[in-house]
Amino acid sequence: MSDPRRPLHPNHSAPSRIARALTIGWSDTPRGRLLLRRAIARLISVALRIRSRSFQRNAVASALVVAPHPDDETFGCGGAVALLVRNRAAVQVVFITDGSASHPAHPTAAPDAIAARRKAEARSATGILGVDWERVAFLDERDGTLAGLDTGRAREVAGKIAAMLARLAPEAILLPCRLDGSSEHDASFALVSRALQLAQIRPRLLEFPVWSWWNPLLLLRPMFACRRVWHLDVRGVLDVKARAIASYASQTDPIAPETVPALPSGFASMFLCGEEFLFER
Repeated sequence: MSDPRRPLHPNHSAPSRIARALTIGWSDTPRGRLLLRRAIARLISVALRIRSRSFQRNAVASALVVAPHPDDETFGCGGAVALLVRNRAAVQVVFITDGSASHPAHPTAAPDAIAARRKAEARSATGILGVDWERVAFLDERDGTLAGLDTGRAREVAGKIAAMLARLAPEAILLPCRLDGSSEHDASFALVSRALQLAQIRPRLLEFPVWSWWNPLLLLRPMFACRRVWHLDVRGVLDVKARAIASYASQTDPIAPETVPALPSGFASMFLCGEEFLFER
């Protein structure tokens, strides 16, 4: 399984080949690819804004945020979380994996050390967003394994999520889009779907993009397929979201002796534009 936290080869997809032809090869450079991604993301943001309705901060009184990895909650819906908390909504966050696979083959930082660091970062980030620590849970599944869980293990993980759902009975679940460009995110959506069947509850499902912003053409499917697209103006809490993102230094900064961060250059800045979108089917 390819790691979505590493840039993909620019010539592997048809859109990449088309972009290469249209830009006479300029998009093959790292800066060119980043500028092209941002340009496409801006265009799709405009279309999403036209398609969407404003999501009111008092729209739900309770929500469970499901993050496949520590940082997905902040990148994808950190502004929404901060606004909901400010409106006194009961917000819970659950992290499914330990995030230990973000630095494969690092010469000094072992996976367990990475996992411990990312849990500490999650503690800091959720606190900055306003979520009480007792409302944060970790399932500690090994990062990189969700898409390959056997039937028994998948049932066990779904059962843990179902138990949380039965206990919390949230009005809404916020989770990454079902086709978000990451096998771990797709697997997390499947686990939550199974958990909902086990818990026999039907909260609103509000899907937020994470890796879709890095491959923005993926956003075309939910834009047209979803019954509702919601838009949130998060400029009032953008400083809070920026500080929460900065908490995840293990992802945005290199861990010595490596000189390149786990996340692609320019990835984090794509989430500081002052707006977020939620998709509801």
